[in-house]
Amino acid sequence: MPLRAAILLAAVQASLTLASEPSWWQELRQQQSIGTAKASKGCTAEHRTSLWEDSGDAFEGWVWLMIMDFMPVNRSFYIQVPKNLGESPVPLLIGLHGQGFQADDYASTRDFGSFGRDLGFVSVFPQGLDDAIPGGADLGTGWNVGTAGDDQTCVTDQVTAGCYASCWLQNRCGQCNWSGCYDERIFVSAVIDTVSSALCIDQTRIYVTGESNGGMLAHFLVQSLPGTFAAVAPWFGLPLLGYGLGAEFELVRDRQNCRQTAMLQLHGRQDDVMPLTGGVSGMGWVYEPLNKVQQGWAAVHDCDTAASLTSTYWDGGDSKIECWEYKGCTSGRRIMRCYYEGAHMQVPDSGAADQITIWFLLQHRLGLASKPKQAISAVV
Repeated sequence: MPLRAAILLAAVQASLTLASEPSWWQELRQQQSIGTAKASKGCTAEHRTSLWEDSGDAFEGWVWLMIMDFMPVNRSFYIQVPKNLGESPVPLLIGLHGQGFQADDYASTRDFGSFGRDLGFVSVFPQGLDDAIPGGADLGTGWNVGTAGDDQTCVTDQVTAGCYASCWLQNRCGQCNWSGCYDERIFVSAVIDTVSSALCIDQTRIYVTGESNGGMLAHFLVQSLPGTFAAVAPWFGLPLLGYGLGAEFELVRDRQNCRQTAMLQLHGRQDDVMPLTGGVSGMGWVYEPLNKVQQGWAAVHDCDTAASLTSTYWDGGDSKIECWEYKGCTSGRRIMRCYYEGAHMQVPDSGAADQITIWFLLQHRLGLASKPKQAISAVV
């Protein structure tokens, strides 16, 4: 084929591909080209470690780690690595399952793997533990969100609480406990380090999302590991009462690093397990109101004091999606929330749930945020 014809054919194919992509996809591609990547150890062959037979090829499956917590413990995560990632650093998406669920099941119900193939990112799904004491209440796999032993987070005569072995060994049992007490910050940090050593990961584009208890952990991680995640998107997951800014007010104490993380919260209007208005849930635990959590994040980012209705590609529909945003953030990040018709563990249909998650997360990257214009005392 003559060179001129080949060039014309390539241009036509590119335009057809662009025309077939949804508008949000095209916007995201433009956003992803902005900024400078920070390459992980896995980007150079001499520093790269191997997690499977050929860490450079596509892979989907389990990876096991020995974690040095308060005692050694085997932990695992499920990973989806698309084929032909190339040599350039790519984003890393962390997905956190809900209470009682499994990482691979969560991965199978989400389209993150297919989006990763098309947009070029790696997805990992850490696995929560169930170390319930035999004969005691077993509430399944779950996540330690830093509230074990705090009896102010539930109405004690309305909940089914359980003391797990890892809590008993650390003297952290309480009337509001529902999960183990292994340190998820140590675990998730080890997952990030392990994947970043085996693959070429952009350290400025690490994201976290999760649902229910996984959404609670997403809040806990961005509070406890400031400056790690470029954006977070909890689905129907709220902090327990008193933990909206972190157990030790981490959002205030390390405000400059927290300003690098964008926040999108998504919640069903009919959720009574974690009601978006906060307060006592149908199961007896007490949560922060979603709008109060958002106001805290908006203050950290020096955004407008009130959220305004904002348009997205997914507005309306059967789920009646409606999104609000705190505009004018001096950090350059976005603070948003979206409501939709649905109960706990329900998400909008027609792929909107995963699309809006990917659209929001991947448009952000870490970088030096501008200094706050307000005194820190104004946030408290």
